[in-house]
Amino acid sequence: MSEMVMDAQSVEFVLEDERWASHDGLLERCRTAIEAGLDQLEDARSGAAVILFSDDATVHELNRRFRDKDKPTNVLSFPAPEREGYPGDVILAYETCATEARTAGVSLIDHAAHLALHGVLHLNGFDHQEEDEATEMEALETAVLTGLGMSDPYLVQE
Repeated sequence: MSEMVMDAQSVEFVLEDERWASHDGLLERCRTAIEAGLDQLEDARSGAAVILFSDDATVHELNRRFRDKDKPTNVLSFPAPEREGYPGDVILAYETCATEARTAGVSLIDHAAHLALHGVLHLNGFDHQEEDEATEMEALETAVLTGLGMSDPYLVQE
């Protein structure tokens, strides 16, 4: 199943795995989080980021091919070269995201919104490889999400 909903200002959603479609309000929650996050950036990349809602098998293959990690993960980000005119692509894995949300005691919609925002921040140059980078990125995510009435994702995850 592939369904697209587009907002030319910041994001295009593609539902590849039909299980995502059963979560009413998912796309709006993700759009709201992403746009609130982008509003905090001084120089957000122009164009619409593509958010692909997929499954563990697809993410596992991409993680293996591009990151040499032979396992699924919750979210992957693929920044596009500047010349492409859009920020890049983000892909979420349904099974991993659903399991993490259950374990953390949060809704899948809120967890997906956090991960979509996290991925879009990666497309805009944020990273968490170094402690100071992680602190900055997590603080921005927390401020955006709690400002939208969601819980702090770093208090309930992992």
